[in-house]
Amino acid sequence: MNGPIKKNHFIWLTLALIGLMFTSAFSNELSANLTIEIVEYISVALLFLSLLSLRGSPLWSRVFVVIIGVLLIVVILRDTMTVRYSEFAYLGLLLVFYISAAWTVGRQVLLTGEVDLNIVVGSVALYLLIGLTWSIFYIILLQFSPGALAGIGSGPWDDNMTLTTYFSFVTLTTLGYGDITPVSPIARTLVILEAITGMFYLAVIVASLVGAIKAKKYG
Repeated sequence: MNGPIKKNHFIWLTLALIGLMFTSAFSNELSANLTIEIVEYISVALLFLSLLSLRGSPLWSRVFVVIIGVLLIVVILRDTMTVRYSEFAYLGLLLVFYISAAWTVGRQVLLTGEVDLNIVVGSVALYLLIGLTWSIFYIILLQFSPGALAGIGSGPWDDNMTLTTYFSFVTLTTLGYGDITPVSPIARTLVILEAITGMFYLAVIVASLVGAIKAKKYG
């Protein structure tokens, strides 16, 4: 499987990220006692698949391995840790992974000199990583300020993951709010920054891909 993953690494990465989103959605339909464990274990497994599909320097590969390894340790030892500390540790490491992965993918997608299907799918993977990164920011914000987002309750973070992911992509794509809205000043500031990021990303990615295609055609 290592060969196909390396050849179409962005396709596998995109599928893994979509799998993460569906895992969070499906987990809300399961027993509350099993939800956290299922989300965390499947998330670590899908993050490992993401790791296999990422092409970075040896240093970045080691960083990703360490992050996933520590995530797995946190999941295994969560019953012996204070619940709040284990949640912050898991969310913090997940945030670091998403940011690191976005940086790695962004360099390959935006700085590539050749555009093919894999690179185009990579731009989708990068967009998903940006949205998922901001969803973690909102989850962490809700841990400190439960009323920061109107329409999302103060339940466990795994129960709110689907909602914050939905809210994040609504903000990133500037669709407009309805059932969930930012209330606190910090939430509104995060929303402004994410909306700017989404608009800026679309402009940059289109210019980058079009420029690469023209360079290949006329160069």
